[in-house]
Amino acid sequence: MNFKILKLASLAAASLFWSVSASAQIIEAVNADQLEAALSAAGLNPIMMQDAASGAPVAEGAAGEFKFYVRTLSCSGAPTACENLVFFANFDLGRPAETADYRIVNGFNDGQVFGRAYILESKNQVGVDYVIELGGGVTEEHLSENIGRWSDVIAAFFAKFLEGDPSS
Repeated sequence: MNFKILKLASLAAASLFWSVSASAQIIEAVNADQLEAALSAAGLNPIMMQDAASGAPVAEGAAGEFKFYVRTLSCSGAPTACENLVFFANFDLGRPAETADYRIVNGFNDGQVFGRAYILESKNQVGVDYVIELGGGVTEEHLSENIGRWSDVIAAFFAKFLEGDPSS
């Protein structure tokens, strides 16, 4: 008798899982309006524009005191909807990059799961980026959580950089 109850409970749980999963909104690409809404919902104050060459959506935003951009890639359709979101923030060093800057960037990359740091030697800048891929589909909640993580990525990078070189 217990086996039948267990089997019925398992079937009910599976049925509930699949009905909830099936009702979740799946996103495979976002257009400019959807990107703006998602960034706004995360409190990132977007200003929307378009890439001059491709017409793809681009957003300028702010995570606290940090200004950043979101470029979109793998875009198609009308309105243009894009599968990849590349978040990035660059910071002026005010001097040429030094060996210590490379160590800090490498240390961040070694210890950070989300985001990648880099140095732009020709501009005397350091920066961090973060990619969100939507191809294949993600839920709205997944997209929201990933966008919300961006502020943490910038803050972690900035803290690591200041910790590694207080004069920067």
